[in-house]
Parts: sequence; C-alpha cells; structure tokens
Amino acid sequence: MDLVVVGDVVVGDAVGRAATTPGQPGPGDPAYGLLRGGDLTIGNLEVPLTSGGVRAEKLVTMRAPVAGAAELAGLGFDLVSLATNHAMDFGAEGMRDTVRALDAAGVGHAGFGETRAAATRPRVVAAGGGSLAFFSFCSALPLGANATADRAGIAPIRVRQSVEFDSTFLDETPGTPPFVHSWAHESDVRVAEAAIADAKRHTDVVVVALHWGVPFCYLPATQGPLAQYQQPLARRLVDAGADLVIGHHPHCLHPVEFYREGLILYSTGNFRFDWCDGWRPDSMVVREDAHPAPPYRAALLSGPWFESAVFRVRLGAPGGPELRLDPVELDADSSPVLPRPEVAASILARFAEATRHFDPSVVVDDDGTVRRTDVLEEIA
Repeated sequence: MDLVVVGDVVVGDAVGRAATTPGQPGPGDPAYGLLRGGDLTIGNLEVPLTSGGVRAEKLVTMRAPVAGAAELAGLGFDLVSLATNHAMDFGAEGMRDTVRALDAAGVGHAGFGETRAAATRPRVVAAGGGSLAFFSFCSALPLGANATADRAGIAPIRVRQSVEFDSTFLDETPGTPPFVHSWAHESDVRVAEAAIADAKRHTDVVVVALHWGVPFCYLPATQGPLAQYQQPLARRLVDAGADLVIGHHPHCLHPVEFYREGLILYSTGNFRFDWCDGWRPDSMVVREDAHPAPPYRAALLSGPWFESAVFRVRLGAPGGPELRLDPVELDADSSPVLPRPEVAASILARFAEATRHFDPSVVVDDDGTVRRTDVLEEIA
C-alpha cells in the first residue's frame, strides 16, 4: 500500500489558489502535484473549519472557513487527523462544523468524537487492494480538550512531567534550564494499545497520527529533538500493531525510525499554513514591551518552519516499510512550493544528519530514499 503523508495543514484565506502551474513545474511553483501518486494521501488538519463556536482562552486560537474542506478534497487529501492542540479552539461546536464540512467534501477523518470511545475510533478505508485503519491521538493537549465518557473532544494520550535540577550546578551556572522528564499517561496508552490491537485484527494496515513533541523554538539544544516520552510511546504503539506512526506539532522535520515491522515519522513538519482567523505573522512573536513579560518567547517563523517534505511510504513490502522524501519549501505565505535544487539538497542533508545521530543504521540517499543498513557493515 502506497501512502503520501504530509504534516500540518491550514487552509485559510488562500482558498481557490491555483494548485498547478501550466507546463512543466519548476522551482518556486506550487508543490501540490506531489500529493498525487499514492493509494491514499494523509495530512494533519491543524485548524477547525468553522465560523461559529466560542473562542477558547489560550495563547493562539485559530479557525478557517468551512470552504477549506472542499479545497482539501480538491488537492487530493483522503484522510486528515483532527486531534491537535488547536482542534478545540472554538469548542465542540467548532469541531462539529469541521466534521460536517469534511463529510460533505468526502474527506475522511479521525480523532474527534462526542465521547472518548467515538474520538478513539479509527476511520477504516479501502486502499491499494486492502483495508487501512486510521487513528488520531493528541499529547499536546490543552486543558479540557480531551473527550471523556460524557464530553465531546479529541482522543487523548496525556503526558505526565517532572522537573529535575542540580542546585549546586545552578549556583555555579545560574539561569540553566532544568531537565524535564516526561512519560505517557499509562491508562491512556492502554486505551490506545487496545484500540490499535483490535483494528490490527480486522484490517491490513494500521496508521496512527500523533500530535506531540516540542516545537523547535522551545526545544533546549541539550535535550535533542525528542521529548523523553516520545520514543517509548511510539514503540509501544508499533508493538500494539501500528504499521506507521505519523508525528506532527513541532513545525519542523524530525528523525525517522524503523522499529521492528513499523515506521515512525517523529515530525513531518508543515505543509501549508495559510493566514486565518487568529493566525498572523506576529502571533507567536512576543513584543519587547509586553507587560507582564510571558515566561516563553517564541519566533516560529524562521528557518525550520519553511523546510519540509512530502513523505512517500510503502507498507507491506517484503523487506518492511519503505520511505522516500520529496523536499518542499514554504514560501512567504507558508504555502508549499517546489524547492530550488540547493534548498532541496540542504533539507535532505539536515534531515539525514539528524536521523543519523538518532539511529546510525538509517541513511538518506541523494534522491530522498531512506533505508536501513547493517551498522557493522557500514563501519567496516
């Protein structure tokens, strides 16, 4: 089964933008043609599609027109994940509008429901001569956004945290950030494992979308690209039966991991981020004269934001999952365009370096093919 996978998608004020360019496309032209060619195309819908609901009290709240659902369908999206930190920005009513719009446009979805059981339920579709179960969970979870037995919301895998610091070291080096330990909430993981295992018994392929991790502008360099809970959680989901785990939320590319018979894409970056209600260039840039000063300063709109890729995944191959990246860059409006050759090479080089540090057995070829090698053979 061949899947085309991209990261965060926001359709806003650019509804109707041309998706193709006459003639042979080249650098700077829209990259939407890369969404074609697979049995299914999967993305993460980062914004509710609604004109109603009540705005949540949080740093950034976003919504886009319901017309965005038809554009998603026109671009070729078959499935979108809904369990994100922005899903409930306009409450359950905003997500009901989103679901109705996606259903009318014929775009499948998972991750939101009137109860936790409904939010956790997979979307099952036929593709490539087989069946696929698609789940969407969120660990970047605003307070009250998770579905419960009697409350609408998104499918949760909550994360617990503790902070460790060395007081003698802080005396010597004041201002050093503490280390954050994190681990997935056990009862939530067990719910996800049970749902995935059940889906695996009834379908050929199981894909799990997971909104998690730390955006690059908040990530301490000493921590590495992943929060502590991510790899153990991803591996447990593969052990439960997931063939593919698709990560998003950090707004940049993170390493990939081949684990047993599964593939883990820790962060698939951005694909399209139109300006919309609540999202503007200065949304995440803190003013110098802000009073009181917020505890975190962020400037998301920098290099890693604009470097992304389309992930081509083949599942069910005799040697295990296969992966190839087609680099894309985002233009000034955060829309995907075909990259200049030097930009494409740079994106692949940075991705290869990060992945090599994470798992030395994985190499990235110049054409974007990602493969496993025998570590001992490579060293020899």
